[in-house]
Amino acid sequence: MQLDTLPFLDLFSPDFEYDSAVVDEARASGWLARTPFGFAVLRYDDIVAMLKDPRLHQGSAAVLAMRGVTDGPLVDWWKGSLLNIDGAEHTRMRRLVATAFTPPAVERLRPFFRATAERLADGFGADGTCEFAAAFSEPYPLEGICEMLGIPHERRASFYGWASDLGLIFSQRIGAPEVRARAEGALLALQECADEVIADRRQNPGPDLVSALVAAEAEGDRLSQDELRGMIAGLVFAGNDTTRNQLALGMLAFAKHPDQWALLGERPELAPRAVDEMMRLNPTISIVPRIVHEEIEYNGVTMKPGFVITLILASANRDEAIFGGEGFDIAAERPASHLTFSGGIHRCLGMWLARAEMQEALAVLAGRFERIEPAGEPTWQPGLGIDGPTTLPLRFIPRA
Repeated sequence: MQLDTLPFLDLFSPDFEYDSAVVDEARASGWLARTPFGFAVLRYDDIVAMLKDPRLHQGSAAVLAMRGVTDGPLVDWWKGSLLNIDGAEHTRMRRLVATAFTPPAVERLRPFFRATAERLADGFGADGTCEFAAAFSEPYPLEGICEMLGIPHERRASFYGWASDLGLIFSQRIGAPEVRARAEGALLALQECADEVIADRRQNPGPDLVSALVAAEAEGDRLSQDELRGMIAGLVFAGNDTTRNQLALGMLAFAKHPDQWALLGERPELAPRAVDEMMRLNPTISIVPRIVHEEIEYNGVTMKPGFVITLILASANRDEAIFGGEGFDIAAERPASHLTFSGGIHRCLGMWLARAEMQEALAVLAGRFERIEPAGEPTWQPGLGIDGPTTLPLRFIPRA
């Protein structure tokens, strides 16, 4: 394969979009494209293979160093998070937390998710107008993860600011002293709170996730105190940021497809498919980076150690060879799962939680409101790995 003749995708361009015709054309011509810093994989089957290949390691660990942050508490926490470790240590931690993070643990929270969605929807304006991010998509998933962790209600208000400030690690400005200080302050405050909750659960275990993580054991092994506090910080960050943005992107998708919103209102049992469809075509996570750890020969291409490979999940989710090029349809039975939750050993640990939260939210909103209309122009955060609107003015038209 002549690598220098491959299509070029300028992922750094402010105008670049992962669901654009440029990406579609590149995918039609082959499975691989060039980028400013390596290569991009575009087709579903090839991305699935790459996600499962242990010779490719997670590339997100370098995100802070790329922006000038090379030491300190943020770096220590980020490098040691489950998202960013590979090999035997990842296997060990994943095995331990998997015993606590189970579908039954999520299912028992569905009544809480539904009640929270109803309460937040009650806060929309009399005519259904709201700034959806602040009114719903920001508080909703954070309430869910706090409930799952067993965080006392009187402590939850602080978590809103901590989760938002911790998300600054993806900001292009994280290297600025004032931005770094906000993120580090949020992390340290969150870890201090985690220490208090962990100590309480050691003495007073309950049905919550922290109690389950404290008790988690496999082959005589347990999570250390640092691992427990790091896991809790990671869950608050990941369990909030991705679901918040995915819900907002889902609302935009349904605003553009009122027939699908009407169908969901008529058939609330389609909520699980609706969540998967909006994650397939409007994903908040469009790419995952991988770094070649050991030399790989794949489809006639030799990948040397240190190569940066960008797996464009958004392209895989639209691969005509798998999904037939069909548009947004919540009733369709898809022949394969979308890849927005990633795959392999780094498949999203919280996918059961995210799915349940969004399913309950969609069922509540579609049951109460006949349609969704834009109420202004959204504002967008820069493409930093997690995409979504920072503000989203919407009008929800109540059912008669």
